[in-house]
Amino acid sequence: MSAGIGIADAEGLDALSMRRVAEALGAATMSLYRHVPSKDELLARMVEAAQNEAPSPQTPADGWREGLRRAARRDWELYLRHPWILPQVMMSTRGRLGRGVAADSESALASFDGLGLEPAEAFRHMFTFASYVQGVALTLVASEASTGPGTSTGPPDDFSDFPRLARAMAAGARPWDLEAQFTAGLETVLDGIAAALARGGGRGDP
Repeated sequence: MSAGIGIADAEGLDALSMRRVAEALGAATMSLYRHVPSKDELLARMVEAAQNEAPSPQTPADGWREGLRRAARRDWELYLRHPWILPQVMMSTRGRLGRGVAADSESALASFDGLGLEPAEAFRHMFTFASYVQGVALTLVASEASTGPGTSTGPPDDFSDFPRLARAMAAGARPWDLEAQFTAGLETVLDGIAAALARGGGRGDP
């Protein structure tokens, strides 16, 4: 799957095709179909291979917050290495849940072990958490796609006729440091989950 991942990393999913992968492998396109029956299956296997680059931690985290921090960092780094993977793993009622994505979710959900949560509660917190990580990653990927890696400095528009927005942008988005914003925002998300756990009688700390 490394050939397909290399193409997607360098050129995006629009450039990915069975023919391009076959050419990268020095094989005929039809011979590739004998091993991978469709582009959808190729994508699924690429996601699995990318997920397996960084196995889930084998040691227990020190509390649910640390467990989710580790999961967030692992996924954040995965999305930045392979931006094309984001649409393939984002939670969706129509998405294909491969074993790599399932293992990643299982590891993150284990952070809630011992808190006495109902499955629906755990899913709700996990959905909020994953949506945050994926949303900020999408913002960074889109920003770098338009400006080049490491060159994004934030929105260039003049917001002087919107004083509240201008002050907020000057304080928080110049320079445009989404890595720092991601880390700070993650703690806010975890604080929200902690408050929900406390309201429900679960252990909100650590």
